[in-house]
Amino acid sequence: MNKIFYFKDENKYKRLYFFNFKLFKIKKYFSDKYIKNIIKNIELKHENYQPCQNEITPAPNNFVLETLQKLKSFYFLPNGGNLGDGLIANSEFQIFNFYEDISYITKRDDYDKIQKPFNFIYGGGGLFVDIYKENLDKFFDIFKNKFLKQCIILPSSFYNIPELFEIADERFTIFCREKNSFNYLVNSKTKAKIYLSDDMAFATDIKFYTSSTFTVKQLNNLKENLQKMPLKQLKNIIYNMFFSYSSIYNRIKEILSVIDKKSDVKTAYLLRTDSEKNIKDIFVNSFDLSVCGRITGKNSLDNAYIQIISELFLSAVDCADVIVTDRLHVGIAATLLNKEVFLFDNSYNKVSGVYEQSMKGLKNVHLLKDNDLKSIENIIKSCNIKNTANSNRLKNMNLNIEDFLTKYLAYKNI
Repeated sequence: MNKIFYFKDENKYKRLYFFNFKLFKIKKYFSDKYIKNIIKNIELKHENYQPCQNEITPAPNNFVLETLQKLKSFYFLPNGGNLGDGLIANSEFQIFNFYEDISYITKRDDYDKIQKPFNFIYGGGGLFVDIYKENLDKFFDIFKNKFLKQCIILPSSFYNIPELFEIADERFTIFCREKNSFNYLVNSKTKAKIYLSDDMAFATDIKFYTSSTFTVKQLNNLKENLQKMPLKQLKNIIYNMFFSYSSIYNRIKEILSVIDKKSDVKTAYLLRTDSEKNIKDIFVNSFDLSVCGRITGKNSLDNAYIQIISELFLSAVDCADVIVTDRLHVGIAATLLNKEVFLFDNSYNKVSGVYEQSMKGLKNVHLLKDNDLKSIENIIKSCNIKNTANSNRLKNMNLNIEDFLTKYLAYKNI
């Protein structure tokens, strides 16, 4: 017999239904007692954790690292955006937290109110191209602040963005992640110092993903955070981060529906659907992984949240043996996981440029032409594919509140 009235969980809300008709939703409330019980459970489990022996050691370009270390202290603004941008930010947080001579402050807004000399680091990505001009005003305002001493733009793409040349002067150090961008800036006659480097995501140490337990440093973080973090802050983490994460996870798990489980080789077609897409006709069952969630607001500044999201992103890519994509950071994630990777270009040649700069010598990474998508199955069959697919990691990322808080408190540097 069907219930007349019933509640149904909808992420951070409970929805009241009358038969199958939606009525209204009620935000979930977590009492202090409920949070304290979770903390007790985490504390009990903490006593039994055995640390993994290898600390996380990111591997940035030496010149990029030297440039950061010369500043010593700075404001850091990672590139908010899709899930792939989280992999960039996670790499940068790894670097900043590993090297003790680097001191940083995350800050999203109010740079116009800074009234004393400051250094600024932008996390890099694909923002400085004409199709995203409407998002650049905030950066240009920061760059125009008369108190700005030094500015470093970490490896990015640059395309049809002359407004930058009017601002960038001797105070700016700009890293490009492909030659097209490098040549574009050099030919612009900008006074900024221009260098070529790998995308920051390549510096990621994926031990945070492959390890089954926490490092010594993370266990110390967990213990300290359990003792110091107030209940109010823990509640905010649940409401603002855990539920956001859960929503993203529920979208990402759909990747399993596009992977061919009948074949010995599990292939995932992860092709973009936004304004950067270059492939007009998609002949395969595809899934745009990167747009399953966005990294925005305070969440984009939080190293612990970014690391958990990056784990989730990697776990999705890990579900297949073969990754076919025109998403740059899906391709980089697949490369880090030693998948067989088939890349297609985006609308302004970012993917092919980064391939030439950073991936061309890798035997498991291939750059294809748009027309090759029609014969992609035969191309894949001609390769010696290793079975690396692991969908259990994605299933294990279906975190409950206790699991999420455990990871968060272990990753969070306070």
